Amino acid sequence: MRNLFIKQLSDETLMGRVKEQSDTPAFEELYARYSKRLLIYFLRMLGGDEAKSQDFLQDLFLKIIEKRYQYRDGARFSSWLYTIAGNMCKNEYRSQQVRRIVERSENPDTFAAETPHREIHSELDQHSLRNRVLQKLEKFDFHQRSAFLLRYQEQLSIREISAIMNCAEGTTKSRLFYVTRKLGKAFQSWHPNKNEVKTNDA
Repeated sequence: MRNLFIKQLSDETLMGRVKEQSDTPAFEELYARYSKRLLIYFLRMLGGDEAKSQDFLQDLFLKIIEKRYQYRDGARFSSWLYTIAGNMCKNEYRSQQVRRIVERSENPDTFAAETPHREIHSELDQHSLRNRVLQKLEKFDFHQRSAFLLRYQEQLSIREISAIMNCAEGTTKSRLFYVTRKLGKAFQSWHPNKNEVKTNDA
């Protein structure tokens, strides 16, 4: 059982203990807090490949130990962690040459809304629609898919996502706008009882 004192510490304090003292209980607490969330993130970024996602998860926490001296004291731990995880996925995309170039015009200045198409976010609670959305996400490139998952799965802010992905906030908004617009069009006519409604109207 994890020490009660350790459990009460913030992520940043725990990482500081890992960095300065190689504190095993602190590391184990960080693993307990983030392993399930990161596994889901890897599963959705890597096309549902469970074995590869498990390998990536273990590699990620090994990197935390290896790169512990690169962690800046007081920096938000979750942002640092997802930056490393995102870079791992990006390298995987490159090595397998599965990244796709999606032609689109981006004009970040025109996208002021931080969470466009809120209805998509709310409908993600519906199991059947969630599965359909995840299938559609496979068609987007790394940056678009990652931005969407960090926003709607991990509930990170535009600023945090931009820091993780090393891009301007306007670019993050543009990517989210593009994905949510495409998803909105794809599911515009979708309704779980669509056929039933048509029958009743006939």
